[in-house]
Amino acid sequence: MKKVYFVQVGFEFDGSVYLPYASGTMIAYCEKYLSHKSEYEFADIIYRREPLKDALEKIKDPFLVAFSCSVWNMEYNKTLASLIKERYSKALIVFGGHSVDEKGTLLDSEDYIDILMFGEGERVMCAMLDGLASDGLANVRNIVYRENGGIVKTPREYYDDLSGYPSPYTTGVFDRIIGSNTGMEFLCVLETNRGCPYNCSYCDWCAGRKVRHFPIEKVMAEIEWLSANKITYCFCADSNFGMFERDVSIAEKLIEKKKETGYPQVFRPCYEKNSDERVYKICSELNSVGMDKGATFAYQTLSPEALKNIGRKNLTAEHFANLIRKYNEAGIPTYSELILGLPGETAESFCRGICRLIENGQHNSISVYHCEMLPNSDMAQDDYIEKHGIEVIKVKFNHIHSAIKKNEEVQEYSYLVRSTATLSRDDWVFSNLFSICVQCFHSLGVLRLFAIYLYETGKVSYYDFYMDLLNFIMNGSGRLNTLWSMFRQKYDSSLEGDWNYFNEKFGNVTWFFEEGAFIEICDNLDLFYGELEPFLKKYDIEEELFGQLLAYQRFFIRKFGEEPPEPQQFEYNFKEYFSEFMKGSRVPLIRERSTYGIETQSVYKDIKEFAKNAVWFGRRRGMTVYHDGEIIKK
Repeated sequence: MKKVYFVQVGFEFDGSVYLPYASGTMIAYCEKYLSHKSEYEFADIIYRREPLKDALEKIKDPFLVAFSCSVWNMEYNKTLASLIKERYSKALIVFGGHSVDEKGTLLDSEDYIDILMFGEGERVMCAMLDGLASDGLANVRNIVYRENGGIVKTPREYYDDLSGYPSPYTTGVFDRIIGSNTGMEFLCVLETNRGCPYNCSYCDWCAGRKVRHFPIEKVMAEIEWLSANKITYCFCADSNFGMFERDVSIAEKLIEKKKETGYPQVFRPCYEKNSDERVYKICSELNSVGMDKGATFAYQTLSPEALKNIGRKNLTAEHFANLIRKYNEAGIPTYSELILGLPGETAESFCRGICRLIENGQHNSISVYHCEMLPNSDMAQDDYIEKHGIEVIKVKFNHIHSAIKKNEEVQEYSYLVRSTATLSRDDWVFSNLFSICVQCFHSLGVLRLFAIYLYETGKVSYYDFYMDLLNFIMNGSGRLNTLWSMFRQKYDSSLEGDWNYFNEKFGNVTWFFEEGAFIEICDNLDLFYGELEPFLKKYDIEEELFGQLLAYQRFFIRKFGEEPPEPQQFEYNFKEYFSEFMKGSRVPLIRERSTYGIETQSVYKDIKEFAKNAVWFGRRRGMTVYHDGEIIKK
């Protein structure tokens, strides 16, 4: 029999690894539908990023080796594939996945690759294996292959019916992996549909394709399997979970199984872009059992010009503000996402856009991502790049929230937008520094209450407050200046791609810059609030109120230690004032002697535990500050 191997490697952290879902779907489909099944043996799936020599030794006399290619494993795949070809010259090397350019250029640059696959892989892999066992590849759709010294590209086809696709979970594809890795924590992908009705130019996630559903019976059976096999973390691969009524039933099934078995512990969907009552219902129910980090309101940009250029339409500001208010009242955390580097965005529009999200109620969490060029997106095409003056740079893949990679065998790379016709290199660096400032001091909470008070009393806008703060930091000489100067230096030397923060005191983990700065501040509150006092005093807050507000701001930041902080007495009704503001209503700030204590189940004994659980795991749930329910009036 001819041995067929699949390679879909992912990074591990602390003993956790994803099951190789894409490879599993192809194996399950082929085992059901292959006409020449008797000619093939599906051998091991290489799914862990192990030393190349170890991976190579697992592959014995292959007929075909299929690689699933993404930004985090492309270079590893190339290196391993070339080694396989050296050892087994007749083995067929097949590359597919999101990082495979549909123009077929990989065949020009990588002579060890024999076949490229495009799009959804199940039917293509099955047809390809049958073709290789019979009449050749000419009738196989969605591939490019070498033949007689030339390159042949077959027609592109899209698939509308998913009803007959078997599950890699319930058909036992992964049973051997789980059975032979006792103690390994497995993460998984749940896919209930494919396609996306939107057509954002930066995305290649089935953009503009009709949404097709997997049978609900298949989805429910997979959830049963995930629960029975104690899968801790489940990522939902739907582009718009909550768009359809049946998504409520899927969420309820997940909740039911968690209540029964404790698994899956976390379900992480990408919610429907134009959030509505259905998404609210799902978020509420998942949040009630601690299964989700919160509701996503992904804006990407608030610039009208950039929205037009990327083919996207956002929620109106009024709708967004009403939704945020509704989630805040229910105690459901929300977070918003922006992308830096979209064509048409300027430094001013980007920085003002961040602050408009805050003005509309997004105080809990804002995440900013760099615009990445995905090879099959509209944005990555030559005419689009030329039209918008896009500069693309190749940088080292950024391993956020993972162990420091020492002597890494193969370096992975990202392709990012460094400048556009409307955003210069210097503007890109400045926008990064501003976003780090807002995320650290507002979203993570260091000066959130000061900013709210000054905004609510009409003294200064969020934009001016954080612009002034950034200028204060960059022109200062203390520890904050040292941190932000380092961030600027790293962004200035952007070709290095070293855009993470590391301090071994916080664990063997890399952090986003704003997270690293926040943890440093929490580790020495006296030092950093001392540095910030001169900046805060320029706003002429009455002296007694200033001292009380500063004390409450410090009290508001979550602490680490063996016990929660002791109760504190204040001369103002701070909790009620800020709590009502966050819910979209108002109560006056009045002199009222109040003693507030902390009652919480989230107590972190040291800085490492605090960094991991409050910042990394808890950031989007707002766990860097104490919640209303944890601050108790005595």
